[in-house]
Amino acid sequence: MRVVSLLAGVALVIVVAARSSQPIAASAAPDANIAYAASSSDSDGDLINGRKVFLRENCYGCHGIRAGGGMCPNLRDDPPDESDVEHAVTEGTETGMPSFRGRITEREIADLAAYIQSLRTVREPTFTHWWEPGTPTR
Repeated sequence: MRVVSLLAGVALVIVVAARSSQPIAASAAPDANIAYAASSSDSDGDLINGRKVFLRENCYGCHGIRAGGGMCPNLRDDPPDESDVEHAVTEGTETGMPSFRGRITEREIADLAAYIQSLRTVREPTFTHWWEPGTPTR
């Protein structure tokens, strides 16, 4: 009986794995043509590069991979504006965030702020491999 249960469990795992690896139908797939370029509300920041900076500088280690919080504040629910991002990045915070002055450029700060402002919107980039060449689709 245990062998039958084990085989049934293995078969179920194989079926689920096979079904999840099938491509999504075009009608169910997200629109690949959505522009993720910065809008005027992003203060000319680049969302994609902002996500790359967030990952490269290990911001996710404290703020969470999707910026939903962890041991540091949740940036998704009440995203800080660009001036708050710039201040926190260049000066650090009293609650333990170190200063990144000299590690992150002004351009990257604007990009990071644009990324944070995009959280919880359809424009939010969600890729996890910042080191890959090219522009991620999301």
